[in-house]
Amino acid sequence: MTLRHIVSWKLNGETFAARNGQAAKIAEALEALRDRIPEIRDLNVYRNELHEGENFDLTVIADFDDADALAVYADHPEHVPVVDMIKGMVSDRVAVDFTV
Repeated sequence: MTLRHIVSWKLNGETFAARNGQAAKIAEALEALRDRIPEIRDLNVYRNELHEGENFDLTVIADFDDADALAVYADHPEHVPVVDMIKGMVSDRVAVDFTV
């Protein structure tokens, strides 16, 4: 069993270039967690490619063994500062978790 965790964000940068900069910073921070938090099975970050302004700007897809592993990740001391950084760059967030 794998629990898939997907989060998408609308970034609050005022220009396309600003949002691209935010996206790069967020992607770098999240992808660095892949090797720091053992509960992460897989983690990838994707930038939206179509319908700028309509679609959400950035998505992370991460896989975990189960809900307990996701909870460890959520509260992990390496993850919490990344969450705080992201909160300052987003205007909206959506998430979904499901078993694959």
